[in-house]
Amino acid sequence: MEIFHWSFTKTVSAGSIVVNDTAVHFTLPTLPFGGVGESGIGSYSFDAFSHKKSVLFKSFLGDSAIRYPPYSRKMLRLLKALVNSNLVDTFKVLLGLS
Repeated sequence: MEIFHWSFTKTVSAGSIVVNDTAVHFTLPTLPFGGVGESGIGSYSFDAFSHKKSVLFKSFLGDSAIRYPPYSRKMLRLLKALVNSNLVDTFKVLLGLS
């Protein structure tokens, strides 16, 4: 199956490809957002003449419970720390200090 995924990503003209989990693309700020050709976001220099393609594979092994409600108070504090990219608060929650 993985061979099919890689051959598919090499032949399809797309700005981004996510396999098995489309929502996770928006949680990763390092992945480029945009398309190919007229659907892309304008840019200059090297970016104007090349196309980045983000490719993300997710296994079928299941998701982390953190992704789905209902959330406990501790889970809400952890999610808030993760969304705000606050590493100190994230560790405090994980260690039970918050």
